[in-house]
Amino acid sequence: MKAYSFDFRQKIVDTYKTSGISQRQLAERFKVALSFVEKLLKQYRETESVAPKIRIQQTPTKLNEQELNVLK
Repeated sequence: MKAYSFDFRQKIVDTYKTSGISQRQLAERFKVALSFVEKLLKQYRETESVAPKIRIQQTPTKLNEQELNVLK
């Protein structure tokens, strides 16, 4: 899934700071999940950045070698 743009993320944070509406109302206004708004605002409070997090490592598979061979 592609990350939301920096401008869009900044607009959400700016709206939250200036209008004082709830996180639930923000999610409804911008048509995003409440969990996204919660995580975005938490990230902003902790780092003062709204940039998408950069994925450093690929999530490891839950299958072992034998199960992967069965799938092949």
